[in-house]
Amino acid sequence: MTIIIRPANYQDVPALTALTEEMGYPSDSQALSERLTMLLGSPDLHQLWVAEIEGEVAGWLHAFWRPLLESPAAVEIGGLAVGLRWRRRGAGRALVHVAERWARTKGATTVTLRAAIHRDEAPDFYQHQGYQLSPGQKTFRKQLGDTH
Repeated sequence: MTIIIRPANYQDVPALTALTEEMGYPSDSQALSERLTMLLGSPDLHQLWVAEIEGEVAGWLHAFWRPLLESPAAVEIGGLAVGLRWRRRGAGRALVHVAERWARTKGATTVTLRAAIHRDEAPDFYQHQGYQLSPGQKTFRKQLGDTH
């Protein structure tokens, strides 16, 4: 079985939408296509790759450049999705490795990511890729309402 990692493109929108929904993040193709336009339009800051297996998009990974004032710049994995039927075949690992290679080309010494608590398999997957849980950090989020 061969895994092909390549940059995402607009022809991938139906597969990206389906994989994103499978991960529990419902999105319509139009909204996803608009976000894809922004990401593809900033290749110095954002990269989006897909993993193909047997001619089918099996997964995707979005990574972005994250310059910080208080510490060296890093690359963050903003999202990783691999379809249920394609898991444990190496697609996720291959996508993470391409993101790490891109991070090195950017001069980053760190790759970070966030994993949702309800993703039971995610901690084991990332730890097997050499990632460690960051102690003492919590993620805070505020939903911004309409401010007319």
